[in-house]
This record gives sequence, structure tokens and C-alpha cells, in this order.
Amino acid sequence: MKLQYRYYIQGHVVAFNDHGFNELSNCVNASPTLIVNEGNAYNPNTGHFTAPVDGISYFTAQICCKPGYDAYFNLENGSENICVSARLTATEQLEYNYNSCTFASCSVKPTIHGHVWVLFPVNTQQHL
Repeated sequence: MKLQYRYYIQGHVVAFNDHGFNELSNCVNASPTLIVNEGNAYNPNTGHFTAPVDGISYFTAQICCKPGYDAYFNLENGSENICVSARLTATEQLEYNYNSCTFASCSVKPTIHGHVWVLFPVNTQQHL
């Protein structure tokens, strides 16, 4: 799984690019491998991106599955404890014969300290 994000703040860059799969008990993916975490806005322990300022952000998540399995995933934003959230995308990936990948992208306008994450509504550990 890959998630990418880039945001410009008055000449400063906030961006992250990660990969890997680590589904937490709350079904949020916390990618274990960070390639870039400019501005330290992504927390690999929680799987949350925390907006450093109000503004418009753009996210892309790519999920790859084993043959014969499907995966459902959502990009969501809301509060830190994810009790209050909004579903930004809802995506399903299914391929019977080959490994396959799909992606979801969206723009979102989180408030300062708002959170964005990738959620798996059902356990997908064995599918990816």
C-alpha cells in the first residue's frame, strides 16, 4: 500500500510517501516504511496524517491484492480518535486471476490538526 501527500505552506513543503501494510486494531493502516516525511505530518504509529494548517490537501492511496481476493478501503478524515469522521472515498479491488492494484485519490480541506487516514472496513490482512 502506498499513500502520498504533498502540501505547500508559504515556501515550506509538507509531504509524505510511505508503503507497506500494518492494519491496526481500529482497522487503520499504519504503513511501516516511510520514504519521505517532510514536515513530520504523518505518524507511522497511528497511520494518521495531521494537517499542520487549514487548507486544501490531496491524497492518493494505492492498494494491491493477491489473486482471488478483494480489498475494501476508504480514505477518511476527522478527529484524532476517529469517532467523528467523513468518508472521502470508498474503493473495492477484486481480480480473480492476477495480482492487481487500484488507487483512490481525493482532495480534502482538513482544519488545522485535522486527521486523514486509510481505513479497511473489514480485515484484509491475508488479502494484500
